[in-house]
Amino acid sequence: MLLPQNIRQMKLKLLFIALLLCMGIVGCEEEDNKVILPNSKIIKVLPQKILSEASGIYSKKQEIFIINSMKELKSIFQKNPLPKDLTNIDFNKNTIIVGSYGTTRGVHKLEHEFNKLEDKYEYILTIFQDLTFVAEGVNFGIIVEKTPSNSEVILKVNLKF
Repeated sequence: MLLPQNIRQMKLKLLFIALLLCMGIVGCEEEDNKVILPNSKIIKVLPQKILSEASGIYSKKQEIFIINSMKELKSIFQKNPLPKDLTNIDFNKNTIIVGSYGTTRGVHKLEHEFNKLEDKYEYILTIFQDLTFVAEGVNFGIIVEKTPSNSEVILKVNLKF
């Protein structure tokens, strides 16, 4: 026979288990379930200096460009001649991704990560900020293995101080 004390302990245990289940269901975000495929590769990180000097990209706002041809490249990089880092790109094998991001603090360092998800790509840019540098925004770019011309690239920016 169950005593009232045992019934109360059993109810508390069931309540605790129910709370744990609810926390597990509510606590999971959609991003935790994303599938990252292993074939995402950054071939080269483009120097910030050439991106700032040669491009029509303005670092005061957030934008991203996916470049899959020399024509697209010349439309964004309006300075002639193109910087050496950009003249010998094989667009049959590579894609260039460039962009800008406005910041309210100076930029000390950038880290780049490029992932192929199931149906799109994710470019994670980590910006290390520093108050001792001038706050003028940042241009960034990478050369990656060829992506389909209609592919979607999502930019995610992480700010670190």
